[in-house]
Amino acid sequence: MLNLIVVPLMPLVGALTANLNELIRGESAKLHPNMSIGMKTFTLAAASFAVVWFALLITAIYTSSNNSTLAGIEVLILFLAGLGLTAVAKGSRFISDKAQLWIYRLALPFILLASTLVVHFG
Repeated sequence: MLNLIVVPLMPLVGALTANLNELIRGESAKLHPNMSIGMKTFTLAAASFAVVWFALLITAIYTSSNNSTLAGIEVLILFLAGLGLTAVAKGSRFISDKAQLWIYRLALPFILLASTLVVHFG
């Protein structure tokens, strides 16, 4: 069983991953036609998208070995809940262009911080 303090982190990482997925697939251009994404921001977002899958795997493995197998499964279910809900609801349409750019830029540090917190306190 996960610590209740870290439970909201994995759905947020899932929602962030759905947001990055929209950028990588080009769907964000339809939702935010006036947003100009630079090469550095796109590269950072693409790196974040790649890192999130490894961070999720490592987080689930370490959490399940520290607590129980159920805790690792909870990490994956919470992540998938955030990912699915944001992807189905197109959550990024409620975010402004400037906020969206900062989400892309700060995705990598947030993913790493959230995964670290879940491993240590989960």
